[in-house]
Amino acid sequence: MGKELAKALSEADLRLNRPRQDHLLDSRINQRWEQLYELEKESALSALQYLFLTNAGGAVATLAFIGTSGVYKIGLGSKFALAFFVLGVIFSGISRAKQFHHLNKVFKNWRRLVSEFRSGKKTWNEINEEDEKLAVSDFFDYAFPYASFICFILGALIGFFTLIQ
Repeated sequence: MGKELAKALSEADLRLNRPRQDHLLDSRINQRWEQLYELEKESALSALQYLFLTNAGGAVATLAFIGTSGVYKIGLGSKFALAFFVLGVIFSGISRAKQFHHLNKVFKNWRRLVSEFRSGKKTWNEINEEDEKLAVSDFFDYAFPYASFICFILGALIGFFTLIQ
């Protein structure tokens, strides 16, 4: 009889504390999500700044080399290196612009969803599901930054081999 009573009390305690535990779990989940989101956002911004600066620096260095060598004495390698660095700058700019427009779209959608929630047109779960559908990455979120990085590598390699010839 004592074990049955202990089990019943334990189950009752779980039922009474369940809402409190769910609230604590939801709070921790949201806190961790916010932390990871901020880290991801900071990392992406840092990577895009790096790509822009390295490609821009490569373009400036190549232009300085062309300037000291004389425009008519430069080889095809210097022109290709410069072209890859400029393409890298363009790809990093496109990536930043795409990121801005995507986040702007997500924010406008969130404002609309909250308005629909407050007016009773949608439930909390519905607006969260719709928000999650829009807040996903696509192929180009990765393609443009990697293309910029590849342009930097190609520009640097071509520039290096042009200099040592």
